[in-house]
Amino acid sequence: MTNNRPAPLRIPELQVEKLFYLEAACEPIIPIGDIGTADLNIYPILGGYFEGEKLRGEIMKFGADWNFMDKDRVDVMDTRYLLKTDDGAYISIWTNGRYLNSIEQDQALDRGEFVDPDKYYFRQHLFFQTGAEKYKWLNGIIAFAVMGIKQTGEICYQAYMVK
Repeated sequence: MTNNRPAPLRIPELQVEKLFYLEAACEPIIPIGDIGTADLNIYPILGGYFEGEKLRGEIMKFGADWNFMDKDRVDVMDTRYLLKTDDGAYISIWTNGRYLNSIEQDQALDRGEFVDPDKYYFRQHLFFQTGAEKYKWLNGIIAFAVMGIKQTGEICYQAYMVK
């Protein structure tokens, strides 16, 4: 049998660049409850910091993390919060991600125990919006984060830009 397909297009290999490391502190959970499709919990954002070669600054006490945990324990996260760079620019950030872990891991975190981030899946897609000329390049990039949770509760991640 002869394959008459044309040669595939040569696609560049995936390359990523580190953007920043981030740590965010959240208020205690606000349990909304079973909304029919999932259990909804909201975590108001208290603040924190982010630090990288191209941008660094603080996380403002503004925004929250909406967590939708479905019956199969797939946690869909939807966040909106605000970054303020060390040179005074504001950057709105919206994330959408997934957090997959076991009930035992959740219970250990609730008790303040360390759970190795290699033992669960915690990833987010990041979207930025800013009018600050110096940072407008963020508005059009594809970015993602690999995440973990400190035993003290802070949400931490390494943000990457797809080049």
